[in-house]
Amino acid sequence: MNGYSRSDFLRMQKDVNAWLGPLSKAGIEKRLRQWKKNARDISWRRSASPLIERMRSMKRLLEGKEYPHPDSFFFAIEDLPYMGKEYWFLHFVVPGSDEQVVITAGRSQEPVTVNRTSVKDAAPRKAGDAAAKIVDCAAVCWMYSDKKEVFIDSGGQVGLADSGRVKRMFFRKGGNEMAIEGAYPSFDIALKKGGKEVFYAKATPKKEGLPWEMPPRLMETPLAKGFGALLVNYYFDFTGRIKGRRVKGRAYLQKVVATIPLAPWNWVRLEFAGGDTFDYFAGKPLGEGAGPKVRFPCNDFVEIRGKRIKMSGLRLQSFMDGETRRWVLSGKNLFLSMESYSLQPFSMKQNTQFQYDEYLVRVNDFIVKAGNRTYTLKDLGPASGIIEDAYGYLL
Repeated sequence: MNGYSRSDFLRMQKDVNAWLGPLSKAGIEKRLRQWKKNARDISWRRSASPLIERMRSMKRLLEGKEYPHPDSFFFAIEDLPYMGKEYWFLHFVVPGSDEQVVITAGRSQEPVTVNRTSVKDAAPRKAGDAAAKIVDCAAVCWMYSDKKEVFIDSGGQVGLADSGRVKRMFFRKGGNEMAIEGAYPSFDIALKKGGKEVFYAKATPKKEGLPWEMPPRLMETPLAKGFGALLVNYYFDFTGRIKGRRVKGRAYLQKVVATIPLAPWNWVRLEFAGGDTFDYFAGKPLGEGAGPKVRFPCNDFVEIRGKRIKMSGLRLQSFMDGETRRWVLSGKNLFLSMESYSLQPFSMKQNTQFQYDEYLVRVNDFIVKAGNRTYTLKDLGPASGIIEDAYGYLL
């Protein structure tokens, strides 16, 4: 029996059956104390440890966690609860051009295979002389500047060093690394290939509109304070370099912690040369065209001169035109057409499969009515951005 005796197995079975009652924080703490007393021999502790850790992760789910400042949430590697996942997303656009940089990284409480690489959750550990946490993660770092270049694709590591107010986080694989360092309201971001800089950005709050946003937890419940999804968004301008050439544009930095299954969604974010923004999100938990959509309060708007105009009743459609994928987003007061010019796929597998595709797009047509005013590309300038097309399910 996997290296432990029959009496050990029966004792474990009895303890497991005792768990099958109403779960509560106090109840879980009581059972963990009982198991600690019973675990007198090494073989039993080794055999029982996966189940004990699962119960501890359930306790973290019931407790939840509070964050005093958006930096304390963004610059954190979580001790993930049951079903827990965390993701970072950094997106840089040079409006009026096709140049974009996309950095996506994440990890989950359960092992997952990402683009053919197995990624296992690991407890944070110290690295070197600094109090740095380093754990395995999935990461995709890529950019488009005249052509598509991918620097990290699949498994890698995420690390965090905390020296007081200033934080430093990195995603790396081999000799390629993306690092973000600083404290609100200023961050330095660098992407290196083989130790050589290919992208650098100094990101600071934009002059108009919200500089950051941390909406209420999605699907929050008092019975399990850690259930649902919590996120923070930073809305920044940046100045920097792409392969030594000076550029400037808009930066979007996001961190998400979720304890719900991943389900299909679409997200569109566009930046206009005049400094304005368009954002749309639709979660589709029951699949395409079925059931209600999941919305966040921080999405579905056009922001003009720093003022958000909420949009509703929008529908996103996609079709192939020869070798080009085209997108149309329309509603009562909006018509938007886009074409893709680059794609980076991201496949995740556990017992199920989840596909996450990042499309870089340029805007061909844009008409929005806001009050008595109608805006087009002539008013806002050319636009480019990203569309996320996610489908499948991941527990």
